[in-house]
Amino acid sequence: MRLRVEELTISGTTRTIRFEPGLNVITGAMSGGKTAAVSCLRALLGGDVSVVPELKGRTIAGTVVIGGRKFRIVRQLVTTDTAKVDVAEIGGAEQAWRLPAARLEPGYDLTFRDWYLQMLGLPTIRVPRAPTDETSPLVPVTINDYLMYCILRQDQIDSSVFGTPDNYHKDIKRRYVFEVYYGIFNPKAIELREKLREIMVELKALTADSKTLERVLESSSFSSAAQLEAQRVKTVADLSASREAEGVLNRSFDEPATVSVRAQIADAEVALQEAETALRSETAAIARLTSLRDQLVAQSRRITRALVAERLLSDFEFHICPRCGSDVPDRGDDDSCRLCLQTPPAVVPTSALVTEQDRVIEQVAETDQLIARSEERLRSLEHAHVEKVALRTSLGAQLERLAQGFLTDQADRIRRFAAEQARLEEHLVRLDDALELHRRLHSQGSRVAELERERDDLTERLDSARHNNPAAAERITRLDRAFESTLRSFDAPRFDSRPGSYISRRNYLPIVDGRSFSDLSSQGVEVMVNVAHALAHQLVALTHPENVLPNLLIIDGVSSNVGHEGVDLDRLRKMYATLLAASHQHGEQLQIIVVDNDAPPIPGVHVALTLSDTDRLVPDPPPAE
Repeated sequence: MRLRVEELTISGTTRTIRFEPGLNVITGAMSGGKTAAVSCLRALLGGDVSVVPELKGRTIAGTVVIGGRKFRIVRQLVTTDTAKVDVAEIGGAEQAWRLPAARLEPGYDLTFRDWYLQMLGLPTIRVPRAPTDETSPLVPVTINDYLMYCILRQDQIDSSVFGTPDNYHKDIKRRYVFEVYYGIFNPKAIELREKLREIMVELKALTADSKTLERVLESSSFSSAAQLEAQRVKTVADLSASREAEGVLNRSFDEPATVSVRAQIADAEVALQEAETALRSETAAIARLTSLRDQLVAQSRRITRALVAERLLSDFEFHICPRCGSDVPDRGDDDSCRLCLQTPPAVVPTSALVTEQDRVIEQVAETDQLIARSEERLRSLEHAHVEKVALRTSLGAQLERLAQGFLTDQADRIRRFAAEQARLEEHLVRLDDALELHRRLHSQGSRVAELERERDDLTERLDSARHNNPAAAERITRLDRAFESTLRSFDAPRFDSRPGSYISRRNYLPIVDGRSFSDLSSQGVEVMVNVAHALAHQLVALTHPENVLPNLLIIDGVSSNVGHEGVDLDRLRKMYATLLAASHQHGEQLQIIVVDNDAPPIPGVHVALTLSDTDRLVPDPPPAE
């Protein structure tokens, strides 16, 4: 994917750097700010902000070409990961974005870093922090990691491959990025790796739990499951025997004497209940008879008053008003009352009242006789009730004496049974708990074996997906050839033990004549190997469109430790000549930006900026007057 910087401007200054397609050079004295310019380029390309003090807080603006689209980017040089970055497309759809630098905030669905991944067609993936531990935390592969193959920094170019040997986690990401660029890390591999991670997380947890259970069981008296099963069988048998013996003891309470007394008590309680019922019934009958007698007596008295009134108060005429004492005039007729002028009611004949009075008196006498007989029966029932209560009390005391004597004799046996059963039940619970731990351990062992089979299968499939990829193998072989050819074009010093340079299939690091990078022992050779390695990646990507490596190469310190005289100077010229030839060959598809202390040792190179002690990247403020 074409990635080219056309312009970089530092706000608050007159400094604007314009770059062309092909090879560009920033040159100048050590303190001029060349590396600071590289830091600004990295920030413009989505990298972390790490700049010299005089640049902190300033704003940079730049024009970047990605594929066939051009964008204007404005970013403040601060380390805040939510600081906003403004992006606007020039021409085309003329879209505009305002994005947080590296961390999402509410209201945003994209960061500036992720925007670069989207524009460059780079996959958004998360990988284990440690490749040998699939359960390690997942970390994102950012634009910083993808541009690792595009930027050779001054502090790393003569000491390490992209600064990775000194940073284990960075080296892990470098390997994943290599696999992405060369088609080894494909969607299928991502899916397999995610499933493998889930299995490894579960496997790790189960293994740790199993080891803990094993230690617990081994340090206790329950280490043998077979022994626990035998103990459980014996404990269940002992508990059953104890409960049976306790049942025999309980049944021995039903001695014949006790049974007889219990039966007598039951009969006495029934008789007592019947007596109490009879008492209540007889008492109620007496109450009803007494009420009836009272009613009859009252009726007899009313009849008596009527008879007396009939005899003594009939045929009276009132001549004086009994209320006010005034004379009552002669008024009314013979059938009406002279006093109230009303017709008197018909008078019951005296003979009928006498007959009713006799009948009522007879009923009163009969009722008195009934009450007397009921009271006699009540006294008899009360006496029988007292006798039955005494019998029930006597039988209860007799039973208590019999039971108390028996319990006293068996108290020790009862306590022994209770204690023995409690001990056996507790022991049985402990045995069941220990056996459950053994069953759990066995179940975990089965699950661990199953997970290990799945892990091995997925690992084999992953290895197959990684290494049985003819297209990826062919691209890496082309990388070997490009690396060897580029290194020879530099006329780099060689070692005769095992001629030939290639990329290790184990860690994807360069091997020179059988020596790893850390065994080269010459910083000048390390610089040449690093430049040849980075350029070889670009050359392969340019001939394989499916390789998503951005076609931009920034080299800071190309002449570091190479030397500037004799053979060393010739080698430096050849390095420049190779870089220039590559840029000419690929035209606008490849941009190379070289930062060096000295001017290019060959003609035809575009010098984008020349700095010095008096003309720094950020000019010194004018002296105060």
